[in-house]
Amino acid sequence: MAWWKDLGKDSISGVIVALVTGGGGIALIVWLWNYIKQFFHWLINILSNPVTLPLWALLALSTLLLVILPTIGFVMRRRGTSKDTGQKGIFFGYKNDTIFEMLVSWDWYKGYGDRGYSLNNLQMRCPKCGGLLSEHSSIAYYNYTPYPIIKCEFKGCDWKVAPEMERLNYEDMRTRLAREIDRRCFQKFGN
Repeated sequence: MAWWKDLGKDSISGVIVALVTGGGGIALIVWLWNYIKQFFHWLINILSNPVTLPLWALLALSTLLLVILPTIGFVMRRRGTSKDTGQKGIFFGYKNDTIFEMLVSWDWYKGYGDRGYSLNNLQMRCPKCGGLLSEHSSIAYYNYTPYPIIKCEFKGCDWKVAPEMERLNYEDMRTRLAREIDRRCFQKFGN
């Protein structure tokens, strides 16, 4: 019978919540009833007034408004973005650079609802042969990581990462590259 007590307790609390919220809604409508009534009288008065314009004038005015209002909105949006176009155009064009002796390329991405842009598709390439750089791992030796960790994937390429970067794994290198790109963007395009 324990389930009956739980069911009864939850049902009663649900009814109480419904009564309180419903009562609050009704109280709000009663409190605002005079304003709601005035709004509906005003709306009915506007809709019931006779139109003294001929039909051709009403159609011409409607067509003119349908053309002019979107055009004005488009011009205002274009003017607002044209002020920043100079720097933003150059900013979005900055998609590759040589950083820490590596060829680095990326894209700019703006997520839905985000205010700013972020890096996307960050790739590191060998400056010698152009091959992709990847994290080297050795499974043959337990708990042994040969340095440098990041190496060129292209066989026969003997390029090595800078000595101060030898012990960084791939994610740490990407984090450092993102910070360096941010710093360079701020220096080149910041105010």
